[in-house]
Amino acid sequence: MSTRTSLRSLAAAALALSGSVALAAGGTITGKVESTPAKFLAETVVYLEKAPPTGGAQSHAMDQRNMTFEPHLLVIQAGDSVKFLNHDSVVHNVYSPDNEGYNLGAFKQNEERSYTFSSAGSYTQLCSIHPEMLGFIFVAPSRHAAAVDKAGGFTLRDVPPGTYKLAIWNSHLKAPAKDVTVTAGGTATVNFSIKR
Repeated sequence: MSTRTSLRSLAAAALALSGSVALAAGGTITGKVESTPAKFLAETVVYLEKAPPTGGAQSHAMDQRNMTFEPHLLVIQAGDSVKFLNHDSVVHNVYSPDNEGYNLGAFKQNEERSYTFSSAGSYTQLCSIHPEMLGFIFVAPSRHAAAVDKAGGFTLRDVPPGTYKLAIWNSHLKAPAKDVTVTAGGTATVNFSIKR
């Protein structure tokens, strides 16, 4: 085997090893949330408390379509911005009374407004013209946050090894935070039961 071939083989092996180490550096947190009453399950977020921000700011979108906010619940990180769209044939307004509060005014079909969320917390999304409309934006401290699926399941990936407080937010229900320890390449399972 030539020296050049040997060096190429060593470089490829080192690259594969570094890729494996990178993939194994983080762990996964998974689990399920049970809700009483069940009708509020869709308004649930699981997140790591006091986790540092992950990556730079990102942009997201929340639409107003068929007189509803889509998605009904949007999970972002502090520092991210949300572009509010209007695909209805009527004028809408978007505002939130929560945290620092904002009112983006009225905008017509195919117009849009944008807002940057600097503070973590939950923000109720309302339309002053159509009071039946309701949505939520949950601003997490980091990207280690997720809305539950229809069955109440959640998965947080690429969590740096360590011990954390795993917290839960729901629009109406509560449950205490739980300790969770994440190992490199491992999976920790945490379940919640939320109620009034």
